[in-house]
Amino acid sequence: MPEFADVPRATPAPAPVVLFDGECGFCRAATGYLVRRLRLRGELRPWQSVDLASYRLTRAQAEQRLWFVTAERRTGGAAAFADWFATGNRTARTAGRLIALPGVRHLAQAVYGLVARNRHRIPGPWEHTCRI
Repeated sequence: MPEFADVPRATPAPAPVVLFDGECGFCRAATGYLVRRLRLRGELRPWQSVDLASYRLTRAQAEQRLWFVTAERRTGGAAAFADWFATGNRTARTAGRLIALPGVRHLAQAVYGLVARNRHRIPGPWEHTCRI
C-alpha cells in the first residue's frame, strides 16, 4: 500500500478574480456588499491596478463592465455576475442560475448595461468619482 506522501494531490484551482472599476464609489460599495452578504469567492481587484493584458482584456473592455476571470473562462457584465454568484451561498447560487437562464440573461444584460451607464447618477453614501 503506498504511503500517503506518495499519493499525488490535486493542485487547488486559483481563486477567481473579479475586475471592477476601483475609481467608482458605487462599484466599490456594491462589490464589497455582495461579497459580505452572499459570501462570494474571488479576489476583488480594481482594473486600474492590474495588467489587463494578462487577463486578455483591453482598457475599453474593463471600462465597460465588471469581469469574472478564472483559469478556464472570462465573462463580463451580467454573465460575470451569474458566474460569480455561483461561488457564493445558496441564495447567490440560485440567483446566478436564474440570471443565466435563456431570456432572463438578455434582460439581465440590458439591466446591467443601464446600471453601468448610469452608475455615476445612482444616489448613495459613496463618492461619485466615476469618469464614465
